[in-house]
Amino acid sequence: MQTLLFNPWNDLALAANDPHYTPPASARQMASDLADLSRLWSPHGKCPSLLPWGWSPLQVRLLREAGAPAEQLPTAEQLEEYRACSSRQRAVGLLAALRKALAARTDCGMFRDRIVGESVWWTTEEEVREAHARYGESMLKAPWSGSGRGVHPAHDGVLDKKTEAWVRRTLARQGGIEAEPIYNKVQDLAMEFWVEPLMPVADGPLEQVLRRRQVRYEGLSVFATTDGGVYDGNLVASEEEKEARVAHYIPMSPLHAVRETLQELLAVEGSLASWYRGPVGIDMMIVEDSSFDSCHSLFSVHPLVELNHRMTMGWLACLLFRGEPQGCRRFRIVREAGRYRYELS
Repeated sequence: MQTLLFNPWNDLALAANDPHYTPPASARQMASDLADLSRLWSPHGKCPSLLPWGWSPLQVRLLREAGAPAEQLPTAEQLEEYRACSSRQRAVGLLAALRKALAARTDCGMFRDRIVGESVWWTTEEEVREAHARYGESMLKAPWSGSGRGVHPAHDGVLDKKTEAWVRRTLARQGGIEAEPIYNKVQDLAMEFWVEPLMPVADGPLEQVLRRRQVRYEGLSVFATTDGGVYDGNLVASEEEKEARVAHYIPMSPLHAVRETLQELLAVEGSLASWYRGPVGIDMMIVEDSSFDSCHSLFSVHPLVELNHRMTMGWLACLLFRGEPQGCRRFRIVREAGRYRYELS
C-alpha cells in the first residue's frame, strides 16, 4: 500500500472525477519510479496513518482494492467537498479575500503597494473573451490540472481559433475557467501549511456553532518551473537562507503579513474541505515591474497563484531539510530515457 501513496496525477484525476480514470502513461511511470518519495512523509509525526499525495475517487478505489480500512478513506460526499475546494474557483475567491484582508491591515505600511495579483472566474465563452480583452495578455486556467497541463497563455487581446477551441472544450468538460493577467515573473515561491479538520469552538445550537481549524505554518518553498509551468526543482535550505533569497527582491515584512493573513483565512469554514487533515501549499511569485522607471525595476509579490489542497514538492523540500539540515541543496525530478529519479545535490 505504501507504493500507492505517491499519486502525482491527482489533479488530473480530480478533473476526470471517475474512479476508473486512467492517468497518462508518463504520470503512472513517475508514480512507479518515485514511489519511495512517500517514505519522506508517511513516518512524519503529524501525518495520519494513510495520507496520499492527494485524494480523488480514483485514489480511494486503488487504496480500497489494496486493503485500506474503510474508516481511513473519505466518503463520496467528502470527496465532492474536497474536489470543490481543490478547484481554481476556490483559489479565485481566496485571493480576493486575501487582498481585501491585507488592504485592511495597518502593518503593511509603505509595502502595501508591493502586493499585487488578481484573477476572475468565468463560465461562458463571452466572459472569457471579455476578461482577456481587458488584460490584453492573460493566463487561462482549467479548474483542475497539474504540472503545466490545463494552463493556456493568450496574447494580443483577442483569442485565436486554437485558444477559443480550448476554452470551449474546457467549459464543456469542467464548467469554468480562471483568467488572470500575465505577470513578469522572476521567482516562484510558496508557503507550506499543515491543517487540521474543522472543530467547533463554541457551544450552542448546531446552526450557530462556529467551527475553525488549526493551521500551522511549516515553511517557505523557493522553487523553479519551466516556461511551460512544469516543476523544475526546489531549494532545500534553512528558513533563514530561503528568506534571504526572497529578500533579494522584496522585504520579508509584507510576506509575513501575507502568511499571518493566510493562516487566518484558511482556519475558517469554507476555505478547505472540512474533514481534511494534511498539507496545503499556497503558490506565489515575485514579479517585476519596470514601467515606473526606465533604469530600475520594482519587485512585488503575487500572494496566491495556486491553492494546492494536497502534498507538494515544496513540503517535501521542507521535510528533506529537517531530516538532514545541512547547507543549501537542490531537489529536482529528472527524466531520462522515459524513467524518473530524484536528485538532491
